[in-house]
Amino acid sequence: MGMKPLRADSSLRDRLSHLLDELCVDLGFCSIPDDVRERIENARHLTADQFARDVLTGESFIFDPESEWFKYLRLCFMGKFGVEARAEDYGP
Repeated sequence: MGMKPLRADSSLRDRLSHLLDELCVDLGFCSIPDDVRERIENARHLTADQFARDVLTGESFIFDPESEWFKYLRLCFMGKFGVEARAEDYGP
C-alpha cells in the first residue's frame, strides 16, 4: 500500500508530518510523544540538527551528535528540505 505522495503545494506542516510518518514506517520511529510530534510539525523554522535531535530525544535516545542515528536522521531531513526549512517557503 505505501505512503500517500505529497502534493507539490503541501505546507511545511504536511511535509514534516509526512517525513515523521516515513520514519515510523521505514525505521520504526513510532514512539515520539504527541507533544513532541506536534512541536516538530508546527515549527515555522527547523534545521536538520534540530529535527534529528527532537526525533531522537522523542524516541528516548540519548542525544549524541556523533551517533549514526543522528547523522542518518539529519540526512533524511536534508534530503527533503536542505539544511533548514522555513514555513514561508512552502504552501499554505
